Amino acid sequence: MYTKATQAELAKDFDNAYRLYIKAAELFLHLSGSTSDDTKSKWNSSARRSLERAEKLNAVLNKPSQNTGQSQSGYQLTPVAVDHFSVQEQAHVVRRGATVNGTTYLPWDDQNYNRPRSSHRIIQPALSALQKEMGALWQSIISDDLDSLDPHDTSVLPQHISQNIVTDCSLCASISVCLEHKRRYRSNLAESVLHPNTSQGGGIYDLKVLFNGTWRRVTIDNKLPYHPRLDAPLCLTCECDTPGKRPRRVVWPSLLEKGYMKLMGGYDFPGSNSSIDLHALIGWIPDHVNTRSSKREETWSRIYDGFHSGRCMVTLGTGVGPDIYWDGLKLLPSHCYAVIGVQEVDGIRTLTVLDSWVHSSDLRVLEMPWSDVLNTFDGLYLSWDPAMWHKMLIYHGKWKVENGQTSASRQIRVKVHNPNIRSNDQEIWVLLTRHVVDTRKSSEFIALNVQIEDDFAGRSVSCNTSGISNKGPYTNSPHFLTRLSIPPLQSSGTLSISALYDGSSSDVGFSLTVYAGVEIEVEWVNQNVLSAPFTETVSGSLTSKNSGGNSTHPTFMINPQYHLRIFPSAKNGAEKTKVVLTMKAIKDIPVQVMVVWSNAQRVFEPSEKEIVATSGRHSYGFARLVEKLSPGDYNVILSAFEPHHTGEYSLIIDSSLRFSISPIPQEGAGMFNKMIRGAWGVSNAMGAPSFHRYFDNPVYELGLKSQASVKVRLQLVQHSSNVAVNVTIYSASDSPSTDRHVATSGAYDDARSGVVTPQTNLSKGRWWIVPSTYNPGVQATFQLIVYSTAPIEVQPRPRKTTCESQRQSG
Repeated sequence: MYTKATQAELAKDFDNAYRLYIKAAELFLHLSGSTSDDTKSKWNSSARRSLERAEKLNAVLNKPSQNTGQSQSGYQLTPVAVDHFSVQEQAHVVRRGATVNGTTYLPWDDQNYNRPRSSHRIIQPALSALQKEMGALWQSIISDDLDSLDPHDTSVLPQHISQNIVTDCSLCASISVCLEHKRRYRSNLAESVLHPNTSQGGGIYDLKVLFNGTWRRVTIDNKLPYHPRLDAPLCLTCECDTPGKRPRRVVWPSLLEKGYMKLMGGYDFPGSNSSIDLHALIGWIPDHVNTRSSKREETWSRIYDGFHSGRCMVTLGTGVGPDIYWDGLKLLPSHCYAVIGVQEVDGIRTLTVLDSWVHSSDLRVLEMPWSDVLNTFDGLYLSWDPAMWHKMLIYHGKWKVENGQTSASRQIRVKVHNPNIRSNDQEIWVLLTRHVVDTRKSSEFIALNVQIEDDFAGRSVSCNTSGISNKGPYTNSPHFLTRLSIPPLQSSGTLSISALYDGSSSDVGFSLTVYAGVEIEVEWVNQNVLSAPFTETVSGSLTSKNSGGNSTHPTFMINPQYHLRIFPSAKNGAEKTKVVLTMKAIKDIPVQVMVVWSNAQRVFEPSEKEIVATSGRHSYGFARLVEKLSPGDYNVILSAFEPHHTGEYSLIIDSSLRFSISPIPQEGAGMFNKMIRGAWGVSNAMGAPSFHRYFDNPVYELGLKSQASVKVRLQLVQHSSNVAVNVTIYSASDSPSTDRHVATSGAYDDARSGVVTPQTNLSKGRWWIVPSTYNPGVQATFQLIVYSTAPIEVQPRPRKTTCESQRQSG
């Protein structure tokens, strides 16, 4: 392939040469990843040579002229379509993730690492402010403190880990739970992170960490920060108690801490949680569970079964509040605690909780009831063994944030086949990991939106989820986990995964990992598919005037609505088309897309029969709907979860058939309007005309100085299905009669959107508006919205006496 590329270049077939050089680089990288270590460097070198030649061609031929901005050579290379799943692109993303906090960390299997380095110098991690204040000095470990990394040494227990002055309680808890796992299951999780590096001389160690898409190498020496006078380490310590002997100092946990602190930018560690740390150290799957979740029984079962099968390790995190107590004991805020025991005896559930900060042995270990754990701590940090999954797909990608924007999304699709369609326990986990180049940045957020598209029905299907929601909210953690249950009787489908980013960076890498069980087949869908032939983007803003909240609010009717018309195919007029509607908003707004049947008029309260499809429950910053639609007219309704949620949005429509999309005006658009709030109480809630005191209900006088077209809407401020209402317009009169109305909303109704009169032409003069409930004695607040084509005046009519009202109603 490389030879063909050079031949094409010599023949001045530059387009073909450029394409062949890139293809050759992809093939060489593929060979590098599938051959032994002896030939890996050879193929990597060939790949670099191919890419360099392609880049040189691109630079020379596409170099712009300073005068014209056009190519100086007069030749413009045809861009090569990017295959984001190619070995080259995947490797490119991983290479970009090598630099963290300004330091490069090569992949673990990089052959260039072990070349001779005569001037090699180990860079120490930055000390924290407190370590500097105490005058910390770097001191080599003395021989008496050196211990072997014997995986069979079970004398080191979780209780031997002490945090000291570094703010890395999450790492201490991580090491502790690994030691407990070793005690129970004879594993070697924490110790396996640290490796002596004999090629760089004595006293050098490498940490093997999973970071930014691959296992990487962090190199340290055997020096630790010590107090200048007390000969005491100013870092994590581990001392083993041996009966009849002095405590034995074990240093590998201190070295592990040093290496991890180096990766994280220094001992001034800003804090983390153990599921993040354990993912980096041993590659276990991070799973954050909010203790306020309603699924307490399910959470206990997952933790109990996972802990006792050796597949799950657990830590706990307190909130930021200063006053956190349990059983009279004050707990530290924003602190991580290790769980070293999970018990259930005679229905009593308890966790054994270890605090690595407390040095008093009688207070380090707490036996806490499960209910107290949920009420005391803010978060459960679970780490799951990836070996529990039989299939795993990994994709490395990039978010590109456009100029002037702060967010980006990427769509990745996975084909799913489930032969055992009657099983209810088929789960798929999807883990999104943001690549971190600056560990001090906390303003970058990610989220996942995952749907399964039914291949036969041509629509997106909501998946049962547990743990973290599959639709937000955003998190500034580098990890976001979604757990999906495949719907029963769903034999095949396509996972549509939207990886979402919001932050200040313009180019951000990420890794997406899909885990599946033995009975489910998964594979990436070819991403180089043709886009929909018809697409359009409309933009708008949710404001205080058009953000009506979800469908439980009476103001749902004011949400933005669009008239979508699908035109029939020239070949088959009844052919359905696949339509994808994607709504994007700022990350703090939960949004939803709904499609309803319509006649191009605004829909006020869609019934279940009118709803064609929705994007599911409201999801933060992103909503997506896939549906096969017949040619015809539809309303697309965009909503936020609450009326006070406001902000800009965009709606992207993709269709295989031609369509048109246009905004539907608000009710009363172009008309004068006035809103009046009132209330029914004991003295003025007189019910329907059949109760004979109808005009003792609130009456509002409408004044018109010229003829106008008027309609009136009545709504309850707090909807109640037990309160049916009506609004009616009468001509102002000293002796009105209930059967002489000019316009009425019709039968009493309890609709959330309220009731409305038809638009009616009224002459110049005075008119009465009467809002009423069907039953007398109702106490409720209401609002009237009066629309008119001419200026109006609306004010409460003075109350009449009871005798006068009776005569008028008579």
